[in-house]
Amino acid sequence: MTPQRLARSGTLTFAFVVTGAGLAFAATLVVSNASGAAAAGQFFQVVAVLAIATTLSTFGADTGLVRSVPALTARGQGAAVPAVLRIAGRPVLVLAAGVAATAAVLALAPGALPDGVGPAVLLAAPFLVLGAVLNLAFGALRGLHRVPTFSFLQNVVLPSLRVLGVLGVVVAGGGLLALTAAWTVPVAVVCVLALVLLHRIVRDLRDEPGAAPPPDTGTQRRAFWSFSSARGVTAVVEALLEWLDVLLVAAFLGPAAAGVYGVVNRCIRVGAMLDHTARIVTGPSISAALAVDDLATARSVFTRTTAVLVAGAWPFYLTLLLFGPGVLAFFGDGFASGYPAMLVIAAAMLLAVSAGGVQSLLLMAGRSRWQLMNKSTALAVAVALNLWLIPQWGLVGAATAWAASVLTDTGLALFQCVRLLGISPRWPVVGAIAAAAAVLSGGSGLLVRAALGPGTTGLLVHLGLTGVLVAVAAAVLVLRQRSAVRGTEAAACGPKRPRSSRPLLWSR
Repeated sequence: MTPQRLARSGTLTFAFVVTGAGLAFAATLVVSNASGAAAAGQFFQVVAVLAIATTLSTFGADTGLVRSVPALTARGQGAAVPAVLRIAGRPVLVLAAGVAATAAVLALAPGALPDGVGPAVLLAAPFLVLGAVLNLAFGALRGLHRVPTFSFLQNVVLPSLRVLGVLGVVVAGGGLLALTAAWTVPVAVVCVLALVLLHRIVRDLRDEPGAAPPPDTGTQRRAFWSFSSARGVTAVVEALLEWLDVLLVAAFLGPAAAGVYGVVNRCIRVGAMLDHTARIVTGPSISAALAVDDLATARSVFTRTTAVLVAGAWPFYLTLLLFGPGVLAFFGDGFASGYPAMLVIAAAMLLAVSAGGVQSLLLMAGRSRWQLMNKSTALAVAVALNLWLIPQWGLVGAATAWAASVLTDTGLALFQCVRLLGISPRWPVVGAIAAAAAVLSGGSGLLVRAALGPGTTGLLVHLGLTGVLVAVAAAVLVLRQRSAVRGTEAAACGPKRPRSSRPLLWSR
């Protein structure tokens, strides 16, 4: 993908992801304001169980498609893509059916799940299979460079249907079962749309003249699942890292505390949407570059990704640090008690996002086992600190465990990318953008907070002022015809090692 197409794809995808984050935020607002902290806590527990189960069902095959499909098309072997889809799909269908059956058994077993959660999980169990199929379709669309299409379905269509469903349930006065149905039924609708689009795209794929024949099916299957199985375990660990603290807060402190912490969790995850965008946009390009051992392009994409992540995420997390009480006030009474926990994790995320798209780089370089080691280490840190700190510090203890696990994971991945793969961004570029974000958003925010306080009024003024400052800065860059990520040319992105004496990164 050319830089121009990558920029257009990234712009569209970012717009869709921002829309999806806003819709997810709206759904959380509706549930928290209409149901209160305790009911919201139960709902977050159901969502956590479903997220973990769907991730387990897919078992990394979606990421395997993101890596293998663009590698095939980059080598002119497009006709081999349907075979890879079959290699991915058949085991996932069997696994998803088994996970759905297990979830149903657990939901029916007395005491296996928290009170009120079991019936909701039983209702959602059949949709786990459709969720796994949808993840595969999304992975294939990403691998075929249809990232805006995938992002539109995932971040606009699916959350829009969910928000409409949740609003309908709230208006009708429904309970947890109805909310669960509103959350899961849209998966079936979007799954059908994604499969229809994917069928049309795959149908037109052909091998390019002179392309080498792809490996036989057995070799492809072993290569695909050697990577994807490790990624599958990693994905389950990631899901546990995302939701474990919510479940443990519910177990130690009750559903009301879980509701408050779940809202903090959702607010922080809005900022992570930018990193998610970077992964889905740049992953296929990095995979295609590494498939032909083009490290220069991979370095260039990585540097630009890091710069964009810092420019977009720092203002967001600085806003949470300075005006967290104003943000939490939108969710209703009692949720402002989560501000100390928000402070801890938002500060950690400022550091984590500065490492750039290290997770995507590791995966597209074929280092899924490295990532599994990193995530497992981070999960061990999270479990140990949650069990130790939640009983003593409450929500702040859970946030501290979350922050420690995030920084552990990111630090290990950054070390591996820079020192072992030899791919790093230009740190002066990243530092300059971080400094600009700190001045424009953090400096102005401190002044607004000192004058108006951290509540709703201060938050709204800060958002308006930050928007004006960012617009002015962007206008200056455009007028001067300068890029905000100047110096990211392939030749400037770190030392290059000779390629003739080592095997392709992708093939390892």
